[in-house]
Amino acid sequence: MRWCKYLSGAFTIFELGRNPIIISLPSLAGACALLSLAAFVPPTLAENPVLAVKPQVCALAENETLCREQINIHWQSGQPMHLCLFVDTEIPPLACWREKDSGVYQYQADTRDSLVFQLRQESNNQLLASEIFDVIREQTEYRQRRRKPWNFF
Repeated sequence: MRWCKYLSGAFTIFELGRNPIIISLPSLAGACALLSLAAFVPPTLAENPVLAVKPQVCALAENETLCREQINIHWQSGQPMHLCLFVDTEIPPLACWREKDSGVYQYQADTRDSLVFQLRQESNNQLLASEIFDVIREQTEYRQRRRKPWNFF
């Protein structure tokens, strides 16, 4: 078997017995160009929307008990959808969008605990995306020192 042998303006790709398969240079270049274009087609967004929450974390100091933060929520989908945004287990949605492929919502958080934002399909309440807004507390009583007191370096 011989690979890519030059024969009078054409390439022999491989030989089967006595009959070589010969491809001309222009058709080989066209096939390579077509394959390279197919490899670099940008991917479309998946059917499920992408949900983003910013900021994602609220850090409370030792003397603070409540996180007061404005949260920006953004979602995007590859196709228009009927979607509703929920927070935790609250029944009424924060907002709903019909035949939209993206949406933005601003939520004013006054909470002690982490929040879970969910994007659900309006028709059947199916969960499509979720993101967590974490509330973390400084816990100095459980923190250990990095070095032993007798270690000077």
